[in-house]
Amino acid sequence: MSSSVLLFRGLVIISVLTGFLSGVLDERFPELLPTSLLRAFNELPKPPIEFAVSVSLLGFLGLGCSLASIVGLYLFKPWARGFALAMTLLTMAFYPLYGVEVKSGWSLLLLDVSSTLWGAVLAMSYVSSLSHRFAFDYGERSDEL
Repeated sequence: MSSSVLLFRGLVIISVLTGFLSGVLDERFPELLPTSLLRAFNELPKPPIEFAVSVSLLGFLGLGCSLASIVGLYLFKPWARGFALAMTLLTMAFYPLYGVEVKSGWSLLLLDVSSTLWGAVLAMSYVSSLSHRFAFDYGERSDEL
């Protein structure tokens, strides 16, 4: 397997892992956030249940589609580049629906690393020497993907 394939796949995996760690860090270590900030956050009015359920279902649908695009990119599927780009843009468009969020500096650092690496993955899939692997007519699979 070529070094560029290993780099691309490594960036995909590290992007996903840092994003996951960002999401669970503050839950596992609540002491990273000041108690007064958590108390103020918990006192915010809750959204109507219908809205919360709708946004949660939208989030699960987005998560499933994003996981599919991640696997597609990892396996160099022809449909994966466009689908990953579309899911990235759709996910960003729906961020305001989630409302206020409180994150520690460490969690934000991991989220920024994940986002930056994801941008590099998308860019590599379009403009690097690997971009031809995403073509629908790519037939050379001699390096065992």
